[in-house]
Amino acid sequence: MNKLYLLPILAGLSTYAMADHTPSHKCRVGEVSQIKGTVELERKSQKSTPNIGTKICRGDKFITTGGSVAELSLRDGTKLTVGRDSQLVIKDYRIYKRQPNVALFDLLQGAFRSVTGSITKRPHKFEVNTTIATIGVRGTDFWGGFGVTDGALDVIMLSGKGVYVKNDKGQVELDQAGLGTTVSTDAAPNEPKAWGEEKVKRAVATITPD
Repeated sequence: MNKLYLLPILAGLSTYAMADHTPSHKCRVGEVSQIKGTVELERKSQKSTPNIGTKICRGDKFITTGGSVAELSLRDGTKLTVGRDSQLVIKDYRIYKRQPNVALFDLLQGAFRSVTGSITKRPHKFEVNTTIATIGVRGTDFWGGFGVTDGALDVIMLSGKGVYVKNDKGQVELDQAGLGTTVSTDAAPNEPKAWGEEKVKRAVATITPD
């Protein structure tokens, strides 16, 4: 499967004005590592244009438009790609020494890809919430999002230890590379199955800039 390589188009430190006085400990999530196209950062209802190097705070929402994508590098080495026409919220992110690590995200629109770092090497809760189901990660490279199957959420595990997809109707486990599931509104996740090449290509297209 083709890997996504984003070419940096803007270097330097963030010019985001910290007029909202966000506490520094909330902005230790990571930083924006690559941008292609038009990306917005919404923080406490204030919108700005992030640059490469912009620090990420808990609660930040990243919004892409058109064929734009953004890559976020988190403190533990996790890489998140926010796909085209997507909205992703960094709901919570905490690294602990003596209790389970926490990484929680809300996918409001579009698609994303995540390659997890060291956060999943010890007890953790790493989940992405959507309007249809919750995606949980045990340590892996996976893709999830909307737009591949009409009116449904799709998830595929690309490599790693496993992914679970759950809602109030049921739960499935993706425990082999290439296995995926589709979840329709008000329905349990479909039984995992290997995706065909065409479906994989459509998924990759959602996180590949124009």
